[in-house]
Amino acid sequence: MEQSEHRLPLLEVERLSKAYGCLQAVDHISFQLWPGELVALLGENGAGKTTTLQMLAGLLTPSEGSIYLRGQRLTADELKSLVGYMPEMPALYPGLTGQEFLEFVGGLRGFSRASCRERASELLVRFGLEEVAQRRIRAYSQGMKRRLVLCATLLHQPPLLLLDEPLNGIDPSGVMLVKRELAALSAQGHALLIATHLLDVAERLCGRAIILGRGRIVADGSLDELRARAGESTLEQIFARLALASSAETAKEERR
Repeated sequence: MEQSEHRLPLLEVERLSKAYGCLQAVDHISFQLWPGELVALLGENGAGKTTTLQMLAGLLTPSEGSIYLRGQRLTADELKSLVGYMPEMPALYPGLTGQEFLEFVGGLRGFSRASCRERASELLVRFGLEEVAQRRIRAYSQGMKRRLVLCATLLHQPPLLLLDEPLNGIDPSGVMLVKRELAALSAQGHALLIATHLLDVAERLCGRAIILGRGRIVADGSLDELRARAGESTLEQIFARLALASSAETAKEERR
């Protein structure tokens, strides 16, 4: 924590854990994210991906461990103001238009009305929603809703983005648009941690993957490093070799 600021990771996680009674949902995980990194967070259902994202977003209190952003240990409230979190199943207001929804979210974050309007309009254009901006959200397709939530996530220009299944329900043209925007955000210095089951998309979009198994990190590295470790060529094969084998071994240990 004593390095100069420009050499610090954007995010540092130290022995982060979350327990629900006897269930260890996340088990003492540690990793770093650097500015400009676009990292896939992978794992089977129940591996701890969403729980990890929610702790990093300040929505869940860790049982143990620390979260640092730019070298500073932060409280949950501080995390909420500096992190952009896109949940897998967000709550929307179907009676609002897309423009009204973004202005409402901006108001909650303390933006002036003029700033809200300007920023919302910019994001609606970037994510291909300008033609439906005045349409009520109840008339949006699933893909439009996902892109609108991504706009809301970016509204306050957070340095760290935590995205839970951001491409679910989006049509092919929308996927290409969102992937392009995520790559642009990475190029601008934002760090992105993306939880997804779409391994082929993660392989094309991300340069690094963190693989969880039963709440623990079973692999963390660049795709080339993971290919070398697993002796496999595709992320799907790597995942099968590392994550599934680790889960099977952990289950075997728990039965002993």
